[in-house]
Amino acid sequence: MACPNHPETTPPAGPGLQHAPPPDIHGPATQPPAGSLCQVQAQRLGEPEAPGLAETVVCESPVELRLNGRSHTILMATPVLLEELALGYCLSEGVVEQAGQVEGMTAGQVELPAIGPAHWVDVSLSPELARRAKLRRMAPAATSCALCGLESFRDLPGQLTPVADSGLTVDLDCLFGLLGAMEAGQSIFKRTGGTHAAALGMPQGRIIGVAEDIGRHNALDKALGLALRGQGQAFDPGHCLAMLSGRLSYEMALKVARVGIPLVASVSAPTALCVALLERLNITLVAFCRPPRATVYTHPRRVAWSEQPQS
Repeated sequence: MACPNHPETTPPAGPGLQHAPPPDIHGPATQPPAGSLCQVQAQRLGEPEAPGLAETVVCESPVELRLNGRSHTILMATPVLLEELALGYCLSEGVVEQAGQVEGMTAGQVELPAIGPAHWVDVSLSPELARRAKLRRMAPAATSCALCGLESFRDLPGQLTPVADSGLTVDLDCLFGLLGAMEAGQSIFKRTGGTHAAALGMPQGRIIGVAEDIGRHNALDKALGLALRGQGQAFDPGHCLAMLSGRLSYEMALKVARVGIPLVASVSAPTALCVALLERLNITLVAFCRPPRATVYTHPRRVAWSEQPQS
């Protein structure tokens, strides 16, 4: 079966960002968002008597990000929380330095032959910010990684400023709580097994953004967008921590560094280049975060834990 038509996205009522309430991950079990799932026909191998069955899979669509009406890049994404994706992308990719520089957003949908629904989000910026963004060519058909579209080694990111010490420290149990919140918010993954997730939280345990997407980079950008819309100018990345479901690689580290988040954790493994970058940029890296254990690779002073007595 083809994917169901996705509903048209309504532009915001006025200029600037529309604040949304923080996500409620402690309420009733969440349902997958409308437009995130599709039904396809499949056959289970190894079960010769099993008839054909309808399988639920995650939807994937092209999303064109426009700046002041001009195409900037095309992302392949799960077609939900697209304005949040655009907002988080602009921050983590250095298009803007703060959410207040985004003057407004509109969004919509078109039909493409042989693909079906495709989406666009148009971000309104000052002419100077839009001009600067044009200098960095972005490649089509990529998730929102921090390196996609670069044409040569010369375009690789240069010296980034180390994250300032904000005094942030967290208990290991706080990281496990953020992991639990991320897992509780993975309604699409529970139905399909086909998404990554990201969560943003505060050291006191408050959750400010949980999102899923087919791409690791997109999931982080959506969680950032949710946090920015929920907190507005009060969002302080220096007192925030991020939890990810997938591999911690160089381009994920770049996103976290550009935003200024001092601690990032994942249930999965880091790469050597990621470890080296986060060590240099004063960011704490925690990997293999699976209760009751975790492994701290850089700047362990930000993580507090109780030593268990040896039996």
